[in-house]
Amino acid sequence: MSIKCNLIRLAIMVTAMLLLVGCGGEGKTSASASYSEENEELNDSLPPIEETEEEEDLGLERDGRAQIDSVFNDFLFAYLHSRSLRRERTLHPLRLEHSTRPAEMLEQFDPEFEFSFLSGEYFTTLYGSVAQMQADDDGEQENDSLVNVQRINLNDGTIRNYLFQREDRRWQLTTIREATFDDDDLSDFLNFYAQFSTDSLFQRHSIANPLRISLQEFDDEEESIDGTIHVDQWQTFCPEVPGGIISNIRKNQHYGSHKIILRKSGMSDGMQEIFTFTRERDVWRLTKYEN
Repeated sequence: MSIKCNLIRLAIMVTAMLLLVGCGGEGKTSASASYSEENEELNDSLPPIEETEEEEDLGLERDGRAQIDSVFNDFLFAYLHSRSLRRERTLHPLRLEHSTRPAEMLEQFDPEFEFSFLSGEYFTTLYGSVAQMQADDDGEQENDSLVNVQRINLNDGTIRNYLFQREDRRWQLTTIREATFDDDDLSDFLNFYAQFSTDSLFQRHSIANPLRISLQEFDDEEESIDGTIHVDQWQTFCPEVPGGIISNIRKNQHYGSHKIILRKSGMSDGMQEIFTFTRERDVWRLTKYEN
């Protein structure tokens, strides 16, 4: 039954109740009881959340949602923007795993709060090589059945892992796992980057001199300017370095100990910036910047 029909049915019942109320005390009691029971049945029959215009624009009609599951990034975008999809694709109760105490099952879960770190203008992803980044762009990792969306807090050294699993061709959030930098295979880099993103003096000493750059022409995306800049030019040139709380969408990346690529991607546009860090003689440095 459509929402419109349900609303018409509700209006008819309310009108009937008001007519009965005017007929006397006994009528009032029976009508109230009857309305209460009918209203409960009506509430049970109504769709839990009406689709918004934004959700319709995402192509999330009930009979067309399967298409969003083919590419995880498409699913994640829809999941973040659709309340009904979040409720439908979040396991209940949700398992919360702690690093120092037994796991618990969450009866209450607020996805809007949990995923607020992905509500800004951009998100970040870490790769172990250029090949991994290109494979992600080409969709070569979309056969994976497990994706870990990480909330990395550079301020306190904690990581919150949101594990999405695909079963029967449907993505679903199944587990949250709490961790610290020391629990992650990127611990060495993350400890370095936490200081790099907040300490300007440390940042200057952690930039290769000269620094390789590759800049796209504003009026021609096919053309780029490749060259180098002196470390003293970084503060003038200075792009916004992601800091505070960053994300990492881990599909099947494998990280070595000598190179990490941090890509900053615009949420609503094609903007992207790429920071390449290289570890030489146990020291991490920014060795290339691209936009």
